[in-house]
Amino acid sequence: MTGMRIPIVMCHGVSAKLTPERLERYFGIAADLGFESIGYERLAAWRAGGGALPPKPIFFDFDHPVRSLHTHLLPLMKRFGFKGNLFVNTLPMEKLYANGGHRAPDREWMTWEELGELKAAEWGIGAHTHTHPNLSILSREDPTGERLRWEFETNDAILKQELGVQPKDFAFTGTSWSRAAEDEVRKRYRFGRLWIIGATYEADGGSIRYADLAGVPGPDEPDGGPPLAARYITKALDAYRLPSMELEKLIFEYEAYRRYLEGAS
Repeated sequence: MTGMRIPIVMCHGVSAKLTPERLERYFGIAADLGFESIGYERLAAWRAGGGALPPKPIFFDFDHPVRSLHTHLLPLMKRFGFKGNLFVNTLPMEKLYANGGHRAPDREWMTWEELGELKAAEWGIGAHTHTHPNLSILSREDPTGERLRWEFETNDAILKQELGVQPKDFAFTGTSWSRAAEDEVRKRYRFGRLWIIGATYEADGGSIRYADLAGVPGPDEPDGGPPLAARYITKALDAYRLPSMELEKLIFEYEAYRRYLEGAS
């Protein structure tokens, strides 16, 4: 399985475009094609040579602790036998409880109890900073790295206190990256995950081709995204520059989504 290419799709929960009905269709396509969801524990074991993967593994990643992950995605994915990986930025949770919003029936965010239910359902819980800063800009604004380190330390400490989770994996915020941020991620976590919505990325206060950041040769694709080889997890890909394909962008149409999954091996 050394040549395996693993698809990884990502979204932020239910939205105007990603209705529950549309998400159900995506999960149905993956199930019909025989895919089995996995998490970062199994990926780590496989990359270390000590664990096998199913014949057709797939990642379903989510960023931000939005309530629809609990109300819609958790039961929907259970129906298909799938589990997700959630990367939590903790400031929304802090604000939710500070003003009593955790008791509001129309709240946007999950409570800690609801997040605990995802954890109990064996979803992976990862780090996503505290305030969700643009890491490319932050590298220029804070050359000392003090604010950057505070973001990681605060995020980790709150997840440990409230969920009993010491996060092992990290998702970069937005399409922003910096060398300083990656250096800190490498010290603290075993994986760093990026987000593909197009062919470019913000990096160290400037712009870079996603393919160049990922170290994948070849031209960008006609759909406006990076080379196909940059869109899958492989054993050779840098563990701190893993991709994820945003469902609302390059693979939004069902046929594009199906082709992406069928392109795995």
